[in-house]
Amino acid sequence: MVKRMIAFPACALALLLIVAFVMGAASTGGGASVKRDEGAAALAPATYTFEGCWAYFPAGPCYDIYRDGAGTYWICLKCGKTTNPGPSQCKKITLQQLNRGYWCS
Repeated sequence: MVKRMIAFPACALALLLIVAFVMGAASTGGGASVKRDEGAAALAPATYTFEGCWAYFPAGPCYDIYRDGAGTYWICLKCGKTTNPGPSQCKKITLQQLNRGYWCS
C-alpha cells in the first residue's frame, strides 16, 4: 500500500510537469517552425526581374517569366499582361522546366 501511494504522487507530478511544459510551449508560440515560416514570408523577395517570354510548346502561348532576388523563377500571365509579379499573379517554375520549353523573345 505504501508503494502505491508513493508511485501515484510521482506519476501525478510527472504528468503535471508534462502538461505545464506543453501549455507553456503553446502559449509562447512554441512551434518555432511556424515562427520561422512566418518570418520567411515576411522576408520574401520584393523585387522581380523580367527574364523574357516563354512557352511550353513552340506554337505558344507565351508567358512572362520573372526571377526574384533569391534566384527563383516565376511564370506569370500571358506575355505583356503581368502588372505586379508575385505569388498573386505567378507561380514558381524550375530551371529544368524552363530548359524544356521555348523562349519567345
